Amino acid sequence: MPHDTIVRFADDVSRMLSDVMRKFLKRQTKEMVQGNISLPQVFILDVLKDRPSMRMGELAGHLSVSMAAVTGIADKLVKSGFVLRGSVPGDRRVVNISITAKGRRVIQRHNRARHKAIMDMFGHLSAEDRKKYLEILTKIHQHLKKDARG
Repeated sequence: MPHDTIVRFADDVSRMLSDVMRKFLKRQTKEMVQGNISLPQVFILDVLKDRPSMRMGELAGHLSVSMAAVTGIADKLVKSGFVLRGSVPGDRRVVNISITAKGRRVIQRHNRARHKAIMDMFGHLSAEDRKKYLEILTKIHQHLKKDARG
């Protein structure tokens, strides 16, 4: 893609993406307010929902954030009763975190709201347009995953 074309593309995407994301998140705000949960807390609960537990360092790496950031968010989740923190027998330096039933209910409610928001936002598109969007999004996702490993 010629340089001026990619620059225009970046300008257009940059202008629209923040607006689209803001509107998408606004549709989910009600669920976050009802659950008294922030978006970073949602990210952590979403990762934990499919695991029995996870080391804090592993969680920080998975989310590509610092240990300090994960610790601060986890502290709030523990205080709210959404996660439990525990140490590993024989190595108190290793801290595990696991989701509680309360946390699982909150993330399930949030994910239902996200699913509904996606259906609302993409429902007006044709099946072919949705298929094209998913193909492009899949390519971007695969590229980002490859970059994260490399």
